[in-house]
Amino acid sequence: MFCQRLVVLCVTKFYTKSKNIYHRSVFSELENHLNEPEVSVITGMRRTGKTTALKYLLEKTSHNNKLYLDLERLEYRKIFTRSSFSEMEADLSFLGYDFTKQGVIAIDEVQLIPEVVSFIKYYHDNYPVKFLVSGSSSYYLKNRITESLAGRKRIFEIFPLNFIEFLNFKEVDPTPLLTQRLQPYRQLVYSTYQRYYEEYVQYGGFPQVVLADSPEKKVQTLSDILNSYLELDIKILSDYSVIDDLFKLSTLLTARIGSKLDYQNQVLTS
Repeated sequence: MFCQRLVVLCVTKFYTKSKNIYHRSVFSELENHLNEPEVSVITGMRRTGKTTALKYLLEKTSHNNKLYLDLERLEYRKIFTRSSFSEMEADLSFLGYDFTKQGVIAIDEVQLIPEVVSFIKYYHDNYPVKFLVSGSSSYYLKNRITESLAGRKRIFEIFPLNFIEFLNFKEVDPTPLLTQRLQPYRQLVYSTYQRYYEEYVQYGGFPQVVLADSPEKKVQTLSDILNSYLELDIKILSDYSVIDDLFKLSTLLTARIGSKLDYQNQVLTS
């Protein structure tokens, strides 16, 4: 049963580490889509590896006419708030991009500047530009992109690591485990992977958490991820502003995973 649970979590290929990037199962799909004219939209939870995916794709681009823009940087945000596309183009040309040639522009955290979608649509239709975009607010990004780039995009969602990817990040060969798929329980298999499985269940599959070298750092990183969701994504997606109450609610629910909760009798108290 243990073997079955492990393998159900993680049916994927085993990848090796290349140039300080641990390969994910979604990378092969993304790389294949590099040659397609559609916009590659990478979305998913915060801290699941979207920026790493963008940089991996740029690394796989054979030419040098490519540009990476992180919209968390104020100077890059200002580019896409210019009054005209020609001004935006001038700024990007100054940064080294040649609009007269085939090229790739990667834009990270695209949800921060809604105006950027109009720029992507115009230059996708009129220039030989391959766009790679990513964003953390999945709901917002999917709906905004779907409305504005209909027929011009493909969406890829990146999730936290599955168990095979987790082992990959730990530099543990999962091949023996995969041979045990749907096989009866074996103590040797259990004992070989037990400590990794227990860590995976306890701390989850966020790449940065997996790579943290102590329990204290793992807990701190998880806390940072939770706070960034509450302070950034929730505010982008809704008008909800009472973040303290939302944090209390999430703490309440976390302690009751798998249990019934009578919400009418629950009061958020400090």
